[in-house]
Amino acid sequence: MAKVKKIFPVLQMGCAACAARVEKAVQEAPGVVSAAVNFASANLSVEYDSAVTSPEKLREAVRRAGYDLLVADEGTSPDALDEIQKKK
Repeated sequence: MAKVKKIFPVLQMGCAACAARVEKAVQEAPGVVSAAVNFASANLSVEYDSAVTSPEKLREAVRRAGYDLLVADEGTSPDALDEIQKKK
């Protein structure tokens, strides 16, 4: 098992109940070992098996719950991610 720990910004959360829904959706996703959402910082801390899932699959799980996950790709700079998250 190739465990990976990452933090992703979560977009469109308006309350603590939103954070709980996102956390539950990610926890139920295949390959996820642990997940926690911090509403104040709007971040998802997740540990997952990279042989089973990926950031894109985690994003799909969050989108099914009605929110979005900010996943960096090769063309996205850290500054651009910060700006996108500030606009949430």
